[in-house]
Amino acid sequence: MSFADNLQRLRRRDRITQEELAERLGVSRQSVSKWETGEAYPETEKIIKLCGFFGVGMDELMRGDINAEEEPLPDAPHSAEECPADLSSPDPDGQKKLRLRTIGGAVSGGLMLCAAAVYICLGAVLNLWHPAWLVFLLAFTLCVFVDKVFAKEDDEEEAAAPLQPLAVRILGGLGNMIMPLAVTIYLFIGCVWSLWHPSWIIFIIAAVLTAAVHGIAAAVGGRE
Repeated sequence: MSFADNLQRLRRRDRITQEELAERLGVSRQSVSKWETGEAYPETEKIIKLCGFFGVGMDELMRGDINAEEEPLPDAPHSAEECPADLSSPDPDGQKKLRLRTIGGAVSGGLMLCAAAVYICLGAVLNLWHPAWLVFLLAFTLCVFVDKVFAKEDDEEEAAAPLQPLAVRILGGLGNMIMPLAVTIYLFIGCVWSLWHPSWIIFIIAAVLTAAVHGIAAAVGGRE
């Protein structure tokens, strides 16, 4: 029997929803769903927590044949009082990520609203509908930086990784925003002064800067 099948059987045996299990482990419901379909596997730390939560051994969870019809264990530590603190409480790192993502989403939303307000003002007052639309590209560039700093994950692997130090997230955000900023500057120069050539060299500079900043971020992260 596979880990995915055993996890499903244990959860149904103890009448726990994916949302409840995810909350106990400090992960997203999508993560639990992927574990149960075999698309992904949890970290070792999460596997240990699952073993303690369901009252089974690691070997039984990973390779055993768990009976789905088995009644819930009377001493299964599912309540906050009975469950050890490190099992009943959500992962602090996951909770911090959730708070950061909430703040980051609010900041990104505010940036886009400000861009819309600036665009309308420039268009209505100064009749600069063009090239004022570039403020949206600038706002998007800033959102790319904000998303990295406030730990918005792009995939499951990144979501499962520990929260990076602030310095690493800032450097990563700077590296991610260089190319969108280069596009914005290139379009501005082209639209305002029609210098499409040789301003394309901006992209070469941006590529070099991106590699350099990400390299520095990796080096800083390695020392943490």
